[in-house]
Amino acid sequence: MSIERVPIITRINTSEIEEQMCNKFADLWALKYKTIKGKPTTFISSNPFKHRPWQSAILRDAHPNKVIEKSRQLGMSEVGLSEVLHFLTTKEDVKAMYIFPRNQQMVDFSKSRIKPVLQTPYFLDKVDKTMDSVTTKKILNNWLFMRSGWEGATGEGVDTDFLAIDEYDRMKDGVELSFQEGLSASKYGYMRRWSTPSIPGRGVNGAISKSDQMRYIWTCEHCGTKQFLTFDDNLIQVNPNGVNSATQEIADGTFIIGCKKCKKPINRMGIGEWVPMYPSIHEVRGYHISQLDAAWISADNIMRRRFSYSSKQLFYNYVIGEPFASEGIKITEADIKASIRLGREQVARTSAYAAIVAGIDWGDVSYMCILGVKSNGVVDLLNLHSVHDDSKIPLKAVAYFCAILRSYQPNIVVADAGYGADKNSYGYTQFPAAWYSCYWTTNKDAHSKTRFIDQWNESSREVTVDKTLSIQRVLHSIKGHLIGLFPWCEKIAMFTQHLKNTVIMDEESDGLVYSRATRVGPDHYCCALAYGLIGVNKLTNYNINVNNSTSVEFI
Repeated sequence: MSIERVPIITRINTSEIEEQMCNKFADLWALKYKTIKGKPTTFISSNPFKHRPWQSAILRDAHPNKVIEKSRQLGMSEVGLSEVLHFLTTKEDVKAMYIFPRNQQMVDFSKSRIKPVLQTPYFLDKVDKTMDSVTTKKILNNWLFMRSGWEGATGEGVDTDFLAIDEYDRMKDGVELSFQEGLSASKYGYMRRWSTPSIPGRGVNGAISKSDQMRYIWTCEHCGTKQFLTFDDNLIQVNPNGVNSATQEIADGTFIIGCKKCKKPINRMGIGEWVPMYPSIHEVRGYHISQLDAAWISADNIMRRRFSYSSKQLFYNYVIGEPFASEGIKITEADIKASIRLGREQVARTSAYAAIVAGIDWGDVSYMCILGVKSNGVVDLLNLHSVHDDSKIPLKAVAYFCAILRSYQPNIVVADAGYGADKNSYGYTQFPAAWYSCYWTTNKDAHSKTRFIDQWNESSREVTVDKTLSIQRVLHSIKGHLIGLFPWCEKIAMFTQHLKNTVIMDEESDGLVYSRATRVGPDHYCCALAYGLIGVNKLTNYNINVNNSTSVEFI
């Protein structure tokens, strides 16, 4: 009987196995090959500044669509760069697109963060020196493109296999769509988005709300409670006399990051675990991480920055990594219902109104608000209209709106200039004394120093206004019940939703905090009302009298 001989393994090629593991797992690759400011990458360390255990699992995760909602200073840009470079050095004939909010940010990151890494020994024979610019790198047979995402046209027609979007919330709304199209033909189709959030439902928060929502769970060493850290539950004051409210000074040791149950300190030098809040969702992998999880950032330091931030929203965005919106200017259904004081919709001009103003927001579906202004300055919303455009019927929307407006004899029509050049040209022919095109502008100084004044050009029939101030005018008018509405119906329900989708958020630029109007869903009726109130504001700069023909006299 013969015995089959089994080969005896006398030597394991550990370097080959290690290389295979590095090729497979981006976190292991980063530990071996990726440097940060000239020093090796670390995830777990006895040094609090290098102890970032949550990064490893995010980097290893090869889910095709990942989104990270995070605080500042947690090294997520380095995590994103590590994954991009791992992809480019372990795949063949692929392209990666790395997107930044502004061109200068792209240039600075390319020079200060990417260039030093590509000059390390591991990359020296992999980078093509003849194809090495600020915006384009060739690594082996693969390409890295870096672009600003403020203008979507920069992504049109570029096929890619890996799309990385840094500070997603600081991009122009919807700009990623043109870049995403480039992924459609790729067998990889990886998309990575990470950002500090802004307001609920927008940007990274809107994306993570559709994900499995992974949270980093800590286990209390004292009572065994498992928890993810929040500002309200886990930032605990242990020295009742440690806060000087007058000087806004905090004594060392006044606050701790503690267990929400037993109130004893959480050991952030330990290692937690990522747990999905919604494990049944598989299309998007979402991660949330905060400075509360960072061992090198003390609870006292977090509270000191709470005092130093002039904007509560920016504190929650940048430090806690959570979206925030002030409740004071958010429109509710109760605000709308409290403003209903008309018996019905008005379908024509009546003697009750000294002036009629219309505001129009053009689009594939166009929206119009019709306002009545009484002789005492009181404003009522008389009617709302919307119409789908039709490529087979040129200028259908503007012709439809003009037909409706004839029964109102409008004194001013203010229409969106950005989407309606041809439409507004037609509108001028129908209401030559009333029609204006409106251009939005965003003047940061207008929000911090001086009030931007609406600029009317009578010869060109154009007006230029600050968008944020115009939207704030709408929200404050509705919130203060300064515009009368007709009874609740389908039109008012849509009008309400559009107003609820409109939010004023804080942003920071060059150390200056300013407000900006944005949206978390369709906002067309809000924009139409903003255009209308621009016209009302023009009229009410004069004294309005009503004569027998219900026209307006300016004194």
